[in-house]
Amino acid sequence: MLRNFRQVFKGNQMPMTVVMGVVLVGLVAYLAPTSGNSEAPDNVMARVYGRDILKRDTDRVISDALQRMGKQPNIQAMLPYLQNQAVGQLVGEKLRAELAERHGIVVTDQEVAGALQAQMKQNPYFVNPDGSFRPTSEINMYLLETQGISLKTIEDSTRQMLTIRKLVDQEASKIPVDEALVNLENRVRNEKLNLESFVVTPDLAAVADPGDGKLAELLKVGGARFQVSARRVIQFVAVEPGFFGTALAVDDAALQAAYDSKKAQYTEMKVSHILFKAKTDEEFAVAMKKAQDLRPKLVAGQDFGKTAEELSDDPPAKQNRGFYDWFKSGAMEKPFEDGAAALKVGEISQPVRTPYGIHLIRLEGKRTKSFEDTREELRAQLTEDRFATKAKERLEQLRKRTGERGDLTAAARNLGLKVQTSQPFLEEGPVTIPGLVEASMIASEAFRMKVGQVSKLQQSGSNYVVFRVQEERPSAVPPLAEIRDRVLAAWKLEEARKAAVAKVQTALQTGDFKVLGEAKPQENITITGLGELGKHPGIRKALLETPEGKFTPILWNGEGQLWIARLKSRTAAEPLNFEKRQALVQELQRAGSEKLLVSELQDLDAKGRMRPGFSSLWGRYSGIWINTDVPVGREDLGE
Repeated sequence: MLRNFRQVFKGNQMPMTVVMGVVLVGLVAYLAPTSGNSEAPDNVMARVYGRDILKRDTDRVISDALQRMGKQPNIQAMLPYLQNQAVGQLVGEKLRAELAERHGIVVTDQEVAGALQAQMKQNPYFVNPDGSFRPTSEINMYLLETQGISLKTIEDSTRQMLTIRKLVDQEASKIPVDEALVNLENRVRNEKLNLESFVVTPDLAAVADPGDGKLAELLKVGGARFQVSARRVIQFVAVEPGFFGTALAVDDAALQAAYDSKKAQYTEMKVSHILFKAKTDEEFAVAMKKAQDLRPKLVAGQDFGKTAEELSDDPPAKQNRGFYDWFKSGAMEKPFEDGAAALKVGEISQPVRTPYGIHLIRLEGKRTKSFEDTREELRAQLTEDRFATKAKERLEQLRKRTGERGDLTAAARNLGLKVQTSQPFLEEGPVTIPGLVEASMIASEAFRMKVGQVSKLQQSGSNYVVFRVQEERPSAVPPLAEIRDRVLAAWKLEEARKAAVAKVQTALQTGDFKVLGEAKPQENITITGLGELGKHPGIRKALLETPEGKFTPILWNGEGQLWIARLKSRTAAEPLNFEKRQALVQELQRAGSEKLLVSELQDLDAKGRMRPGFSSLWGRYSGIWINTDVPVGREDLGE
């Protein structure tokens, strides 16, 4: 092949400089950052410094979250939010992995296994009588059922914990700690103070609205103080139940028919059961034989609860003796429910097969709500169902007439729908959009979409919504009309703070501290013992330097209140012995190490997001790229 290349160049009269120029242009184009993702596979959710986050990774995180949350009425509407949260969580994990690699940190599988085993030994269920561990499948099922978390998630968390611990320990050894810092920290922790303090909260309610003139002046002077990042504006159509009027009304005949068809849903049962786990055909055969041999003994009067406690493979059986309190239809596997429903109270079923194994079930109780008891519940359910059907039909007509990137106005008018336009909103933080419930989820989805794109049908509280991303406004200082509330809040805070400072200064001059409220005495307390107050750099410095009998400077605490204290007396800290000094040095080094590593992590994140390309060399190895084109959620993740 090399000979062929030589022949090509030998027979080609094109100057070498031109050839190299073409190569250079191609290389620059390849290296240049790009935000395009046309080459990104559908299953890649993000790429962080060359580490891919796959769809199955985010699905696992979402599934764990759904398992912990339990059944939710609006789960499909939450999936976009949960997916964003999952991607953010996994990006953080990949960033920590990158940081660890740069510091040469390696955590072996053996270390992870050792740490996991140490954790598992804390739970008696995981350990057999001979000291060995139960099968991984059983441990995983127990964790999912009792904690809503998979063993894989715990393993990943353990690896991250070990990685961070090694990182902190390694970097801590490089942190210099001198004698002055150790002695200062000893004072903070062990010097005893007697003091009385006053706290003054700025009274915002006492500050009147000054009008647009003053607020415009503050906005002009404030400049970057009121600058916001990129904001988006949406057109939206929200359909609420009242839109359809009496068309949603439900008569008694419909209620009775619904009750008759759903009567099983209003029947509740409580049972006890014994489970023999099985997965393969061979295991099912063994489990069936165990159940068939055991049933006659139970029917003859053998204690069911005690037997469940001793023999059942169901993880909670050791605590609840196989008992499950009242549950409705749909809460259990269908074969299990059918087997229980066929019994009379006190009867024991024939062996019942479910995906978990073979069960023996004893019916402990059964009750069914009457039609009268369920009338209003049924009315609400049928009304909601009718509304959902009509709202979805109307909004799907809107989407069909509008297209993927059309304006909503004309189509909405023809369908009798009202189009509203939001104020510009940010991607992060609480979002309030008049006319929308749970606006934060809609806002989050709007930032995943392209400008001009029309959304799929969304649920917002009890309403249904379709929206279009109308525009994106760049980072800027918005006009007063858009952020008047924010500017007014800033004005009131400034004026209230000025008044609070003047009140304290007057008290110091006159000696009349009653105007500041009741003094708070604190005796024999350390600076560390003051909690968050003692961590405040200014307050900490003031308490260390203020002479006995004097007032500290006027300071603002972390809650936005004025704070001042009179130091009555102090008792010096005892000198440190060798062991205490060594322990304090190590603690200070670890604290310094953690701060440095957090700073490095933030720097990695910021620099990576400046190179968001997927296929460029930068994007492939030195950037952070998020795929906004992957469909949100999966049908099998929701209800």
